[in-house]
Amino acid sequence: MIFFLDELVSEGAAGWPDNIAVIEAETGNSITYKELAKSVEALSAQILRKGLKKGQRVGILSPNSILFICVYFAISRAGGIAVPFNHTLDSLDIAREAKDCGLSAIYAGKPLKEKAEAIREEVRSIRFIIEDEKKALQTERRVRPKGTDPVSIIYTSGTTRRPLGVMLSHRNLISNNTSIVKYLSLTADDKILSVLPFYYIYGLSLLFSHFLAGGTVIIDNRFMYPSVVLDTINKYRATGFAGVSSHYAILLYKTDFNKRKFPTLRYLMQAGDRMPSHLTKKLTETFSDKKLYIAYGQTEASPRMTYLNPDLVKVKPNSIGRAIPDVKIKVVNIDGKECNVGRKGEIIARGENVMLGYWNNKKETSKTIKKGWLYTGDMAYRDRDGDLFIVGRRKNFIKTGAHRVNPLEIEDVVIENNNIMEAAVVGAGDDILGKRLKLFVLLVPGKKISPNEIIKFCKNRLPPYKVPSEVVILQSMPKNSFGKIDKKELRIR
Repeated sequence: MIFFLDELVSEGAAGWPDNIAVIEAETGNSITYKELAKSVEALSAQILRKGLKKGQRVGILSPNSILFICVYFAISRAGGIAVPFNHTLDSLDIAREAKDCGLSAIYAGKPLKEKAEAIREEVRSIRFIIEDEKKALQTERRVRPKGTDPVSIIYTSGTTRRPLGVMLSHRNLISNNTSIVKYLSLTADDKILSVLPFYYIYGLSLLFSHFLAGGTVIIDNRFMYPSVVLDTINKYRATGFAGVSSHYAILLYKTDFNKRKFPTLRYLMQAGDRMPSHLTKKLTETFSDKKLYIAYGQTEASPRMTYLNPDLVKVKPNSIGRAIPDVKIKVVNIDGKECNVGRKGEIIARGENVMLGYWNNKKETSKTIKKGWLYTGDMAYRDRDGDLFIVGRRKNFIKTGAHRVNPLEIEDVVIENNNIMEAAVVGAGDDILGKRLKLFVLLVPGKKISPNEIIKFCKNRLPPYKVPSEVVILQSMPKNSFGKIDKKELRIR
């Protein structure tokens, strides 16, 4: 039985010592569970020698790599709290998060040493920078933590300007990923291709779940060259691929994904945002011999909460399915009472996966966790079978005139047009309405349609107050570092 996160590595070394734990596709480097365990011990010894105390926070500033993984688990072994930062952010933005959690130390990958030094200058609490350690030194934890102690802080965007650090415990992450292993039926023969960053909880969950099963994580940081990533699937005989919806849009419309054969690929997984039904349909038609898992979660839930049975994807392409094992889900109204079938309400969740809270922020924690239930802010309804359908995020509704408009409803309609690959609706300032609806679209390569034709398409399918007043056709859709459409960027255009 695994109680602490770093035991994913030590137990892996005991159970599957010679199995490949991680492959770096770009360099060809790989490491077995036995080798990884030795590296984790060495780095943990270094961290302890430098004086890290139980519960102190250690930052990680690095793209996905074997060393990132070594450092992450070494921090856990030393009794610290790992804080993986989005290394693509400006050093001042990272420093804000580092100050918020009172960072004691930081590790930086080779290209990011200067950025780490700049952060250290801004954050007085940082006492040392972790160096790469090659010599393995056997060590035990100085202070053994409890399973309910925090092991990681993941920063996420919130409704306030202050950074929101999600505190996740050993138990949170082990419990949730044990459930993921169950519903994906993962084994030591599985190999997941990861293009998702490890500072993103979705990316970390791929790592943890496959380590629990004794499987292999294939790292490929080259999704800007999507065809190269497809080559990686076959080169390293991946059995799974996971991404957000834009990853699949790019693969389907900008590569020969739908013409290639992937004999070892067992399943595809989508989570992190809402998958447009046209992408789901195209994936199921093209890869009828593969399982497609549509999943739902958020950082505060470690992250997974629901998944749709692959057998139902063709029947219910817009559904996020039902609760994963050991998680309870309800849809409740504003009074906290469970909604009837078909009635919209907020998704709330309960289980050992629910976060400890936001770091040093009781106010936001009390808004989000009530009587043990995680209030997600996502609005949804259940059908008669018990499957969930997301209808929008409460805080993202746009107030235009006398109406509150759900941008997802408009985006879903727009995506039905075969000329359009991606769509995003934002609220733009308006002197009369307060906000007007502005639609940004990315066309399918080789297709043509004018803004006026798109507006006409919307008028035929939506009530007048939901028809965008302006349509902008983009050459490329802005994405954040997670691969999701960046609406913050669109709002200032």
